[in-house]
Amino acid sequence: MLKYNKQTKCIERVESFTLPTTDEIIWFHIENKSYQKTLDTITEQLKIHPLAKRFMEEFSDLPKVNIFKNEAVISVFSIEEDFQPVKINILVGTNFIITREQESNLHLLSEIIKHFEENPEHMSHTGYILYRIIDKVSIEFLRAVDEIADEIQALEKSVFKDPFENKIGKKAYRWKAKLHDLRQIIEPQENVIKSIGHSEFPYINEDSGFYFQDLQHNYARIISAFDTFIENMASIFNLQLSLKSDHTNTIMKTLTLVSVIFIPMTFIAGLYGMNFEYIPELKWDYGYLYVLLLIFGLGIGIALYFRNKGWWGKKGESEKTK
Repeated sequence: MLKYNKQTKCIERVESFTLPTTDEIIWFHIENKSYQKTLDTITEQLKIHPLAKRFMEEFSDLPKVNIFKNEAVISVFSIEEDFQPVKINILVGTNFIITREQESNLHLLSEIIKHFEENPEHMSHTGYILYRIIDKVSIEFLRAVDEIADEIQALEKSVFKDPFENKIGKKAYRWKAKLHDLRQIIEPQENVIKSIGHSEFPYINEDSGFYFQDLQHNYARIISAFDTFIENMASIFNLQLSLKSDHTNTIMKTLTLVSVIFIPMTFIAGLYGMNFEYIPELKWDYGYLYVLLLIFGLGIGIALYFRNKGWWGKKGESEKTK
């Protein structure tokens, strides 16, 4: 990875770990395919605490900081493009930082390497290196926040477009569960940042400590955004239920109005369909025509009455807008 020389103020790339001198600071990333052998070599040269080695070998389920006599192990989480959390272990000492990523996806770290090569002075203290790594992690979370906001907006539009689509409710539930998991990660990570930014943390200087204090605002924003997203998912779920209910009520209202129109028509048809020998209207020359006119007249009259009241059609709505 990278080694910084305080005398020359230059950075050089290194392929294997070498013990830094008092004038050097090294940042070395361990790849998972050979992590055990590399980690054994590093721990042997640095003489780190056995428990610190174990914390580097195992990934914690939650972000945390473990401080030992000559080093500290920091466990943090980043987030990938598919919103899956990625665990990162950081071993930090007076003049070294060792990192290990769960999935060995170096796109996050490669951007930090490029930054250091362009700005060598930012490697002049382990506190600056640590800040750049955790700051990049917070930027990844902020990017995820913006993308999740777009996803939620699209989900809200789909509810109004087709409230009866069952996939919407399932998707909202999955998002709510995922956001809850991310929320459970980011809150202790904020506490980690506060612990590192504290003046008693031995591997940052006063200047880099100010950067960590500023970093806390990013995590406060992320936590607030996740809380809002979780509430939005619950609102989307309730909105879909409300729209479904409203749409069902509209259907039931239409069916009821149609039934009301046909009730008098059915009554008249049933009245003259009785099998009595003497029904005077049956002998009228135009009785059939009169009954048809009466039936259809009642139906049209009732329908116009409903429309005039605004119970059916759009007349009631148009009158309100005038």
